[in-house]
Amino acid sequence: MSKYFELLQLAVKSRGPSPLVTWISDIGRIELSAVTFANAVSKASNFLIDGLELDEESSISVELGNHWQSPVWLGTGLAVGVKVTDETGAKKFGTLTAAQGWSGDAEDFIVVSQDPFGMPAKEVPFGFVNGSAEVRNFGDYFAPAWSMASSGIAFSSAAENYTWDQLVKHTLELANQCGIKPTHNYGLQGEGNALTKIALQVVLPVIQQNSVVLIDQGNPDLDAIRKQEKLEQLVVLS
Repeated sequence: MSKYFELLQLAVKSRGPSPLVTWISDIGRIELSAVTFANAVSKASNFLIDGLELDEESSISVELGNHWQSPVWLGTGLAVGVKVTDETGAKKFGTLTAAQGWSGDAEDFIVVSQDPFGMPAKEVPFGFVNGSAEVRNFGDYFAPAWSMASSGIAFSSAAENYTWDQLVKHTLELANQCGIKPTHNYGLQGEGNALTKIALQVVLPVIQQNSVVLIDQGNPDLDAIRKQEKLEQLVVLS
């Protein structure tokens, strides 16, 4: 079992219906409890293994911005135990718009809907995987097929590789820099680079019992959001 998936299960037991991820956009607000988020990750994990037939040597990249689907699919990569990366050559999880400009093999691009409620994208180009449609065919009970070794790479970029322990260490350092303390509700405006995204969207909420609010608006009223969501810290990323 991956360390991330183990911690996510602990969050389900301790936090249950409490919000883990909240998404605020110009078209609505979605709140995912620990239970709902874990169920989404479990379904997506089964899809990765039984649908896409990925294994421990596989890698995925996720480019879904500050949408709530981003932490779901990033968390899925960590839960399954495949390598999450921002490099080329990985299975790409992205938007329909990005798929229309994709120059690689269609089967290597998984289209993830940007619909507020996760309704599958329509008119997906021929040959591309409609991930938001396919994932619905899989159950929400997930049993990891392999364990990630302590030396296994959880995240990689062109600059550096990170094991799970190294990713946690970096995440805690980043939280300290941003002033995010354990159990804080914090908001994220902007997504930053891939490493920052996986750290603050996915890892921090399960290792520090935090709740993250993803602010996905063109011109947000940050003061109003801070009050509405009772944010103890607000992080603005480029």
